[in-house]
Amino acid sequence: MNKKAAVIAGRLNSELIELNRVADRILKEWDKAKTSGDEYYIDAVAFNIHSFYTGLERIFQKIASGIDESMPAGSNWHHELLCRWHPKFQVLDRL
Repeated sequence: MNKKAAVIAGRLNSELIELNRVADRILKEWDKAKTSGDEYYIDAVAFNIHSFYTGLERIFQKIASGIDESMPAGSNWHHELLCRWHPKFQVLDRL
C-alpha cells in the first residue's frame, strides 16, 4: 500500500471506530426508550442517528478528497457524492 492510501485508510479506520461507538449509543438509548417510555431517550436516538449519518458523509468526503481528489460543490453535493460511486442513484433520479 502506498503512503497516500495508508493515510486514507487510517483516517477511514478512525471514522469507522467512531461510527461503531455511535451505533452502540443508538442501541443503548433505544433500549432505554423502550423500557422507560421517556421521550428524551427517543431524542437521544434521533440525535445519534443524525451523528451516524454525518459520520458516513465524512467517510465519503475523505474518499472523494483522497482518491478522486475532488469534492462535488453546490447545494446538491451530498447527492452528487453518492451518485459518483453508485449508478443506481442516477437511475432513480430519472424516475
